[in-house]
Amino acid sequence: MHSKLKPLLMSALLSVSVIAASGVTAQQYLKTEHLYPKTVPDRIVNVSAGYKSDSLPYGVFEYIDTFGSTEAEIVNRLGEPEERFEWQKENRHESDVKNTVITLVYDGLIIELVEVKQKTFIKRLFIESCEINSPFQNYLCKPVPAVISELGQPRVIFADELIYTLQHGDVGSTPMRMGVKNDKISWIYLRSYID
Repeated sequence: MHSKLKPLLMSALLSVSVIAASGVTAQQYLKTEHLYPKTVPDRIVNVSAGYKSDSLPYGVFEYIDTFGSTEAEIVNRLGEPEERFEWQKENRHESDVKNTVITLVYDGLIIELVEVKQKTFIKRLFIESCEINSPFQNYLCKPVPAVISELGQPRVIFADELIYTLQHGDVGSTPMRMGVKNDKISWIYLRSYID
């Protein structure tokens, strides 16, 4: 084996073995990892500065289940997805419990659900279509100054992204991310606090 290829092969095998050890089907996981905006480590924001549950940005977060809170409800409202991925993942709180992760991919919309002990939660939502009838139309494709005027100042502003930090009681916070293109909101990414 070529000496330069050996470290690359070992790194790839280690990555797949870590995924396999965590109970995630590697093939399914790798098919979905590219679907969401990438998080850059320097985008960590101050947790204490998060918007509380009575704020306007937190109100946008509460739209996370606007298409339904179970796979059946989502499919009933939107129809069959273009793609569907499912895998098992170890519950980080109880090692003997497996969570089922389901990703539903529609044109301009991705919804990830997690089933924990027969309860289903929306884990992540990514929407970039201004055409999908939803409350997100109040923000998508709207000018950035108008959105900031309505929601308040984001905790972090980049040329291509706004980040609002949402405080979930005393358990922690998650980012609400809004992509910016041509001075308009081009996508919205929400992540719940559920693992």
